[in-house]
Amino acid sequence: HNQICPQNNFSALQATCEKYDMKINTSKTEVMTISRSTGQLNIHVNNVKIQQTPEFKYLGSIFTADGKMDREIETRCQKANAVTYQLSPLLKHPSINMAVKRQLINCIFIPTLCYQCQTWPLTKTQERKITTCEMRCLRKAVNVTRRDRVRNENIRSIVGTTMHTVHREAKIQVVRPTNENGTTFTTITCL
Repeated sequence: HNQICPQNNFSALQATCEKYDMKINTSKTEVMTISRSTGQLNIHVNNVKIQQTPEFKYLGSIFTADGKMDREIETRCQKANAVTYQLSPLLKHPSINMAVKRQLINCIFIPTLCYQCQTWPLTKTQERKITTCEMRCLRKAVNVTRRDRVRNENIRSIVGTTMHTVHREAKIQVVRPTNENGTTFTTITCL
């Protein structure tokens, strides 16, 4: 693709900044293109080439140059696992009512796992990662490990939730469109 247009946009930005006595900090500024094919952007500000980055974090979400959600899903699961670890004493405590545990999961764990999930196009592998993370938390709530060989459906019924009600609690709608190759993707949309 033609790289003149991005350079023109940066030049217009630079001109606007100069108009208001502002400067673009070239050491802190990075550019990224989101595309299936990798390519170099040659953007210059005051004859200084702006560094191209493969990913960046914006408003708590990770954007990658390939446009895939793997890093974002991985980060969300890591943060949700950290919340599960912090909630473990409460989730494992036998005298705490299951309704309280369910409320903790719905109010703290699910929002952490599903933060900025408005348009996550998920593959089956990514959906499995999210489900695994969710089940790790639910298993702690019922004090059951994977070695106990208790089915996920049974754990969800003990906690009093299903995968769909967990998603509804987080106000998420799951859609499974199929692309032209026959590959099914899951898109989570927050309502």
